[in-house]
Amino acid sequence: MAKKKKTAPVTAIPEDFGPPQKSAVQKGQLVRSKAGRDKDTYYLVLGRALDILYLADGRKRGAKSPKKKNIRHVQRCNRIAADAVAAAQGRGLRDEEIRAGISKLTQTNE
Repeated sequence: MAKKKKTAPVTAIPEDFGPPQKSAVQKGQLVRSKAGRDKDTYYLVLGRALDILYLADGRKRGAKSPKKKNIRHVQRCNRIAADAVAAAQGRGLRDEEIRAGISKLTQTNE
């Protein structure tokens, strides 16, 4: 009998961004991890709940299983993947769009 492949449950990503502020994190914003085993990894912000950010890189962490990370453990980059967010209006970001957004934003960053 073949074993079933385990799949992670799909979690609802909260979008508690509140009113736009200059220092606030926005959906689609590029951030860099400052702490943990994923230090110096770039992510896009998918959602926020109080001090927790939901992050995805499109490779190891996709849109269906975002990484939960404390907002104090990321460095905000003042770049937003606006084209990916606009393309995903009404639906979630796809992994291809996340990867394309990160590569585009990091190429212009360095």
